[in-house]
This record gives sequence, structure tokens and C-alpha cells, in this order.
Amino acid sequence: MPSVVRALIPIRSFYGMTRLSHRLDSRDRARLARDLADLTIRAALDAGTRVSVITADEEVQRWAAAAGTDVVVERFSRGLNAAATAGTKGVGSDPWLVIHADLPTVDAGDIREAAHLVRGGHVIAPSHDGGTSVIGGTGSGFPFRYGPGSFRRHLAAISGDATILIRPGLALDLDRPGDLSVFRRLGYL
Repeated sequence: MPSVVRALIPIRSFYGMTRLSHRLDSRDRARLARDLADLTIRAALDAGTRVSVITADEEVQRWAAAAGTDVVVERFSRGLNAAATAGTKGVGSDPWLVIHADLPTVDAGDIREAAHLVRGGHVIAPSHDGGTSVIGGTGSGFPFRYGPGSFRRHLAAISGDATILIRPGLALDLDRPGDLSVFRRLGYL
């Protein structure tokens, strides 16, 4: 029987999304971050993956456990590359997907497709702005390269050996105030 794909969702805190601070106060940003994280977790669970939230934040740890996920506790929040690396350490030879919780249109079909593709090797879903919304592989030791333009850096780090997954639910992330306006006009927020 094939192993279950692990969905690894890094969440630093519900009080991040600081690039949206000119449009949303801290309480509204926290509510939005929690809602997006909940949407991502539900989509991953509905897709049949085993979900783990990776975080150093105690509030997020309690929330994630109550949401029915495994929790990978980081001792210190050291950024996205470190969180993704911590998440992949405990999966053994199982396939994994690192999925970001800033995707307002993600659904189970998006994650199901990524889970199907990762069984054949690396999969990368770029975001509309050149970042990486989902990346997948097997085992530990993946050379994570998050930050601006991470899609190209991830692809280069594995010598282009990946299936590129283009889906609106994975490409449309919420990073900047303009993204917030677009999603509100489209009725997603």
C-alpha cells in the first residue's frame, strides 16, 4: 500500500502578515491568517493527506492540535527555510508537500493533484509573483530557498528536476495589499 502524503504547513504566528498592516489592523490580520490557515488545513485533510503544522508559536500549536493536525514544534522561529526543513525531518521516506497558508482559493483538488504528482518526484507550484506556494519531494535534505523569486531558486537547487504544477488555487497567494484588494473584489475575502 502506498504511503500517505504528508502536508506540511508552516505557520509562524497568526500576528504576521505585516505587509498588510496599512490595510488591516493586527486583530483583522490575525483573523485573516487564522481563516487562511483553516482553509489550507481543511483542503489538505479533504485531499487525504496527513497534515502537520510546523510552528514555534504556542498559540498556533494549540490551535493546530485542536484542528486535528499533527504539530511539529520548532524550538525557535528561524524562518521559512528552517520550518520546512524541520517538517521534512520526521517524514522518513514518505512523500511530503510544504503548503503555504496564504492561498485564499486553494481547495482539496489542488492539493490532491500535487499529492498525486509528488509520488513521481519533486513537484513545485509557483505563485503568481515568482514565489513558491507548494513544493514537494520525499525524504529529508531538500535545499529550501524561500524568499523573493524562490520558484527559480528552488528549481535551480534541484537542477530543474521537478514537475511544475500551475493551478489558480496554488498560484494566487496573499502577500501584498494589492492582493488583498483583488481577492476582496473577487469575493474570496
